[in-house]
Amino acid sequence: MGGLVIKKACILARHDPNCKNLASRFHSIYFLATPHRGADSAQLLNKILKASMAFNTKDYVNDLVPNSGAIQAINDDFRHIFQDLQLWSFYETVKTNLGVSQALIVEKDSAVLGLPNERVQLLNADHRHVCKFNDASDSNYITLRNAFASTIDQIEKEWYISTKDEFKYKMETLARYLGQKDMPDNDLVNLLDRQMEGTCEWFTNDTNYEAWSSGFEQIPKLFWLSGKPATGKSTIAAHVVRQLYDSNLGCSYFFFKHGDRTKSSVATMLRSVAYQMALTNPQIRTGILSMHESGIVIDADDERTLWRSLFVSRIFRTDFHQPYFWIIDALDECTDFGCFLPMLAKIDKKIPLRVLVTSRPSSVIQTLLSQEKLYTVGKEVTVESSYEDIRIVLEANTRLLPMDDPAACQGLIARILDKSNGCFLWASLVLKELETTHSEQQIQEVLDSVPSEMDSLYTRILDNMALVPRNQKLAQTILRWTVCAVRPLSVEELKEAIRLDLEEIIPRLERTVESVCGNLIHVDRHSRVQLVHETVRAFLTKDGLNSDFAIDRIKEHSRLAEVCLQYLSGNELKSSRYRRRGSATRIAKRSVFAEYATVYFSEHIVRSSSLKDSQVIALNSFFNTNVLTWIEIVAQGGNMYFLTKTAKNLKRYMERRAKYRSPLGQQVHSVGSWVNDLIHIVTTFGKSLLLSPSSIHFLIPPVCPRSSIIYSQYREYPRCLEIVGQPELEWDDRLSCIAFSECKALAIACRDSRFAVGLSTGRIVLYHMSTCQEAGELIHGKEAVRFLEFGSTNALLASAGRHAVVLWDISAKTQLWATPTTHRLLALDFNEDDTILIASTIANSIIFWTVKDGEELEKMFVSDVDEHAPSGYQRPPTHAQLCGELNLLAVGYRQRPINIWDLEDRAFVGKFHKSAPDIYPGPLLVAMAFNPNPDMNLVASSYADGDLVTFNPWNQKQHAITEANAQILAASSDGTTLATGDGSGTIQIFDFETLRLLYRSTAYDYDIRAIAFASNNVRFFDIRGDHCNVWEPSAIVRQTGDGDGSSEYCSEGVLQEVETVQSKLWDDNRLITAMVTIGTDWFVCGRENGSVVVYDARSGQQSQELYSHATKTAITLLAWNGCESVLASTDRSSRFQVRKVTQNVSGVWVVERPLIDQSTEEVIRQVLFNANGKLLLISTLLSDYVWDLDRLRRAHRCTDGRRSWRWVDTKSPTQTLLHIADGKIQCFDWQSLDECSLPDSFSTSLIDYNYPSIMSFEMASQAPEICAYFRESPGIQSQSSLRLWSLTLSQNLQDWNVDGSANFDAIASDVKAVIGFYKMLLLFLDQNGWVCSLNADNKNMEKAYTRHFFVPYSWHCNGELIFAISARGSVALVRKDGIVVFHQGLDFEEHIAVILLENHVDSPQLTHQLSR
Repeated sequence: MGGLVIKKACILARHDPNCKNLASRFHSIYFLATPHRGADSAQLLNKILKASMAFNTKDYVNDLVPNSGAIQAINDDFRHIFQDLQLWSFYETVKTNLGVSQALIVEKDSAVLGLPNERVQLLNADHRHVCKFNDASDSNYITLRNAFASTIDQIEKEWYISTKDEFKYKMETLARYLGQKDMPDNDLVNLLDRQMEGTCEWFTNDTNYEAWSSGFEQIPKLFWLSGKPATGKSTIAAHVVRQLYDSNLGCSYFFFKHGDRTKSSVATMLRSVAYQMALTNPQIRTGILSMHESGIVIDADDERTLWRSLFVSRIFRTDFHQPYFWIIDALDECTDFGCFLPMLAKIDKKIPLRVLVTSRPSSVIQTLLSQEKLYTVGKEVTVESSYEDIRIVLEANTRLLPMDDPAACQGLIARILDKSNGCFLWASLVLKELETTHSEQQIQEVLDSVPSEMDSLYTRILDNMALVPRNQKLAQTILRWTVCAVRPLSVEELKEAIRLDLEEIIPRLERTVESVCGNLIHVDRHSRVQLVHETVRAFLTKDGLNSDFAIDRIKEHSRLAEVCLQYLSGNELKSSRYRRRGSATRIAKRSVFAEYATVYFSEHIVRSSSLKDSQVIALNSFFNTNVLTWIEIVAQGGNMYFLTKTAKNLKRYMERRAKYRSPLGQQVHSVGSWVNDLIHIVTTFGKSLLLSPSSIHFLIPPVCPRSSIIYSQYREYPRCLEIVGQPELEWDDRLSCIAFSECKALAIACRDSRFAVGLSTGRIVLYHMSTCQEAGELIHGKEAVRFLEFGSTNALLASAGRHAVVLWDISAKTQLWATPTTHRLLALDFNEDDTILIASTIANSIIFWTVKDGEELEKMFVSDVDEHAPSGYQRPPTHAQLCGELNLLAVGYRQRPINIWDLEDRAFVGKFHKSAPDIYPGPLLVAMAFNPNPDMNLVASSYADGDLVTFNPWNQKQHAITEANAQILAASSDGTTLATGDGSGTIQIFDFETLRLLYRSTAYDYDIRAIAFASNNVRFFDIRGDHCNVWEPSAIVRQTGDGDGSSEYCSEGVLQEVETVQSKLWDDNRLITAMVTIGTDWFVCGRENGSVVVYDARSGQQSQELYSHATKTAITLLAWNGCESVLASTDRSSRFQVRKVTQNVSGVWVVERPLIDQSTEEVIRQVLFNANGKLLLISTLLSDYVWDLDRLRRAHRCTDGRRSWRWVDTKSPTQTLLHIADGKIQCFDWQSLDECSLPDSFSTSLIDYNYPSIMSFEMASQAPEICAYFRESPGIQSQSSLRLWSLTLSQNLQDWNVDGSANFDAIASDVKAVIGFYKMLLLFLDQNGWVCSLNADNKNMEKAYTRHFFVPYSWHCNGELIFAISARGSVALVRKDGIVVFHQGLDFEEHIAVILLENHVDSPQLTHQLSR
């Protein structure tokens, strides 16, 4: 009967709207002997119940009688809802024993529904046993199990078909975000292909491994497999991965390779592991994708940032239901493995992560394990353990040798085993040589002559290669590229490299490479040319190798650099200096070598000789020819990191070269200038380049500073964008300045995609990191916000003033809890995993609160510890600094040493004396900062005497000292740089470890209150006075990541020149506050000081001052009418003037006395002329006025107040205005301001729903029937709307009609500002700074928009944006106290298709597709 109940439940669910989602999830129903048409036994049961004295008949039994009304009703309803269901019906075939007789309880015709697509199967069972089984071999169990499996397969197939595009899209996005170019399974597949069946099983059958892989808590989580080189450790690691996969256990892996720069760092490994975990875990995938969607920029080379942002903050917070495994091979081949083991040591014991690492035996690794108290399961690959695997390999391969006698084969195997000493590589190389023999005698000769040591074997192979002179140059070239290439080259790439290097074409290189190079090189299944083992590289590059095939790395890198630059300077990369209007960039077909040369040429330069001039000559040739195409290719790859990396490498090379060669000369200066420009191009134009790589040719050079080499070299491109007015003269390291009115900025914090500023009014303003746009605000309270700290992700924010600490959930913008504080705080920080919030107070107390609910866990008390007074002194501290990453606290007292406390052990560590111990009073402490990198163990402290000192907090030994006069200190999250600020507004950047000064910015400004670094360690912020500055100095970009081993083969040290810049100062009284277009080539601007001036659009320079309002009263609005040549201006005091302005034959502007000079009681929000210039509208919050300029009289209309509104002239014969406010549209007469009646259909077509804020309402000048309307809803869930309408505006208002509309809500959120109409183009600025347009004439305008040119970020990120468009289509933008005019910008067209991806479960996303 249960089957009938299920059918009824399905019917009810399909008909109930509340159960719609549940019903849609039903996929299959299995009916086991269900009486769909009733059962005869029901009548028998009723008779038994009726005859029984203890029971009565049951209604549900009556429903089971054949063809009962209930059954028929259920069957009839079920026929209408079964179409989406997979139905399985099973019927019994064995009669049930009823005591007096036997019978089938449910006959087959009743157990089968008879519906289309129903699957029917029999069960060899009676009714009682259709769902009871003896064991797994029961035939009925197998039947049902197979049915379930079939359904699961179908569900998986349907899921894959429906989600594969979405899944592919997400993984491609993740791969780009994490910098994953090569799929991680390439190395795994290569190893598994070479593994012989039966090998490596000795390891996975080992009891220690079995205990470790079982996940038992008492077993150490780290397994260390060590062994000598070439003993098969990598193959064992691959075997373990396969075994874990076969056991359906989660597993990620990485194979380090010392010679492959793309596989030799911890950062690369972490990104690969994160990608693999996201591949199989939806929760992890969603978490990392959310970082990408939030605009969080990760430093691909900074392992600590990756560990914190990817693993600690997200991956390790995932719910793991079973152990997860990392298999890390060849840890000793990692260039920076010393930072990986401390990371593992800090993983919470509750996280079921198991890690297997392989390496050669290493005392360094052993020491690190002991220091970090990392307990391991250890296993060594011994000679004995390798013998059996080598034997299996030999037995499989000796069959190919010319030996018929099985006994002789076994003897050969025994002899090879004996000489191999357990080395797989030795055995495989010997086998390769034996394959060339043709008799048993030759086999014996080979075995007699082959040495048993690897170096001797390699020497013998090289000697044999030298015996074939005709192949010697080819072999040297192949070895050169294979040993020195940054990553393994494909066969086709190597073929092209040989063509460029030797000027020879090798048609079948994959067949040639192994024989020419004595089997030291092989081609893997992915067609990559690889050394057979890393020991080959070590042998060929070792000092003193006496062979024609020895590799001198510096020499060979010089040659590789020359070949790469030869290609990059060649004709293949040359681009046309001319462009066609509206044509998209055609991606030329390039050599397979292009990608390698483009990305890695600088890696070879930085490793090459500093003494050769040829490198600089080749670089200069490249920069004079194809550098823009090179930048375009890099941008097309979607990762600007390679531009930055190239600049760093070239900078390092040029600095090193300057030690030996003269830094003078045009070529040297040119290369140095390009290095500087490359850094700034990435920081200033990186996002624009990624959106439109071709913009580097025609759009970027014109907006670069006039002193830059890219501007001077490429400014005269034909038909290039032209910029006049007030462009940059020098690169500006200050990207933005955010001002706060009538309050002070007191605190700042940064994390991932956001930064927050705490104000003296108690407000906390949140901003997007990438755009510096406001993202919301929080109200801490009435007290000033003096401390801000983000958690390890930007989801948690703690704020504190003098009297309270508050914890916020930033994603929801809600307060989680607040707690009062008795004493003033000196420091605030989270612990490493965001479970505890810690504060240090002026009362010598350390308070610990739980992040979950704000409960106070405990208080710890500290004191000024004195060696002669163990109880310490209870004087109040003047400074304190917390470091959650290190669990340390530094406390400073007036003219006393700095005390260091261990927060984990709640113990005193020691004290640092800047001066000699026991000398009191000491120098006055001003500021402190911990280096957050645990590998560096440094604290910085600054003193009133001007000294800046770093010391080790554990042994309190001074590390470095310099003069800085710093009052504020801040460290980057990677610990590489230290920023200081002083009372005169000067910022200095030091290398944290050496205190070497890298950068100085001077400004005569307010004293600096705080500095904070962004998560990318390049951008930083300072707060001073009433504003916040955003900085991104190129010196930091060069510094970050310098410790990556790029100068691995270049031992010469160099000192960087200190970069000192003077911040540009603006005259606040001359700031432009309003702008309007007049005539063909002129703009009128109003200034902060009340003056009204005219600018020449052709030059962008001020032509003359027209007139002025009251001194120091800013102009707020301007309006112009060309018919009457009248100009209206309003100022901050609510005064407005109307003047006639004309230009005489000499080009001088003549200004008449004011036609009107009046004031209003409220702030003027809009000023508007009618079409003929006879009438002027003045609009305020509570009133609207229309002035007749001929009769000097006005009409007046009062309002009840409105949140947001706009007036627009209809430019129709009816002499009317449209008024939009609060979701309502009205029509008014221009002369009287009386309301006119509009058709209901007209009003409802324009206003379909209400948005609080109307940002723009425009009418096209050449086609008044086109209307654009942009609205925005501010707040947590900000929404925007952008609409265009085609209107019919006739003499009769009742005939007005909306002919058509276009909805651009899909891109509305990307609109930063509506600029206005030019002819039929509605121009707007998007969030990325691109000036774009919508063509109102295009009937398919909802499907695409056009991108023209972009405005540099620092030009559009400050305050209100003021644009104007000239009659010739030039776009003017106010920039501080001047304007910038973009000429010919609209000639550039890149059509962007708007596609809404609705199938993505996270959220619909807008993708931009270039029309080709």
